[in-house]
Amino acid sequence: MRDLYVVLWKELREIARDRRTLLAVVLTPIATLPLLGIALVYLPGLQEVLVAVVDEDLSEGSVGNLTVSSQSVVRFVRGYLEAWGFAVTEEDAEAADVVLRVPAGFVANLTSFEHQASVVLVKRLGSPRADQAATYVELLLNYVSRLVSEAKVLALGELAGQDVSAEAVLSPISLKRVVVAPTGAPAGLREELKLQLGRLLAVSLAFVTTPAASYIADSLVGERERRTLEKLLSTPISRSSFILGKSLAASVVGLVGGTSSVAGAVLLYAVPALFRPTDALPHLPSEILVVLFLCSYASILASLSISLPVVLASPTIRAASISSTSAIGLASVVYLATLFVNLDELRMPASLVLAVPYASIASAVVRAALGEPLRAAGYLAYSLAFSVALILASTRLLDPERMVASRT
Repeated sequence: MRDLYVVLWKELREIARDRRTLLAVVLTPIATLPLLGIALVYLPGLQEVLVAVVDEDLSEGSVGNLTVSSQSVVRFVRGYLEAWGFAVTEEDAEAADVVLRVPAGFVANLTSFEHQASVVLVKRLGSPRADQAATYVELLLNYVSRLVSEAKVLALGELAGQDVSAEAVLSPISLKRVVVAPTGAPAGLREELKLQLGRLLAVSLAFVTTPAASYIADSLVGERERRTLEKLLSTPISRSSFILGKSLAASVVGLVGGTSSVAGAVLLYAVPALFRPTDALPHLPSEILVVLFLCSYASILASLSISLPVVLASPTIRAASISSTSAIGLASVVYLATLFVNLDELRMPASLVLAVPYASIASAVVRAALGEPLRAAGYLAYSLAFSVALILASTRLLDPERMVASRT
């Protein structure tokens, strides 16, 4: 036990002296996560997209009690697009990213019972903001189409001398959408938003896996390249104390990273509100922050345990760093997958992915967001047990003679 204390104390003192590493561990999530929030909320609005709404019809008509003109449709579309932050012109501009062309005869066909009105929507590839503008134009035109359809149904009803419900004709099936939590309890917009936030926080774990994995590579192989390994191994310190001491020291880096991740998560939803009004922060409950802290620590411990066996077998610090980077890459892929699928709901054999501790850690965050703390605790406990077991097993891989004699 005293051997372990000696190694741990030595490593903690080195960590404390390495202020640059500590600063990187603290600042990486605190800086990266708010920037991610700004990129998602604020930056899209900075890209100016020009929408041209060209009226080639310039006519007016009526159907039933509804009077409609091509200019009223253009003004309707333009008003909403400008309210949503798009630049709109009614001239045919070559520089336009989106062009809505209202051809001649539009109103005559729109108010006709025999013909269908048509418009032309042109979208320039390469801009997500332009895609968004085109989608909004389609939604606005669907709204206008619905108004005219209702007017036509009512007019036909009057001609037939029948009481007609436009809604019953145009939407004979009424769909009532009910959202429930995994427990079966009713869930609303708040619960859906919490789930989306949980998925995003699971992805953010990828930012905190780097420090410990990089530290253990430098700590073990770096001892040899700094020519301090021989002296250290000449002391009566056991192999297990040597490995466990360095692993515990690296996990302390994980605790610091976990704290920074929680701070970064709060800033992720607070900072974008400085640029655009949002109400996401109230939907970030404290229990998710607690789980995020624990999962951040577990993620770093998992990276440490996965990279440790390869690091011990690596002849140079460069090879050790590559193995650590591979572990981090695996973590990033798994965390990114949580944006699209609940990993713990996959069927066999795909569900075997949960054996990878990163998948269990990501599922713990998602389950906490879904209001299932017991399942979250189970996934977290598995990942911690896996990491501890692999670290203990790695203590048997240390070969002092080979590490000292291996080529640098």
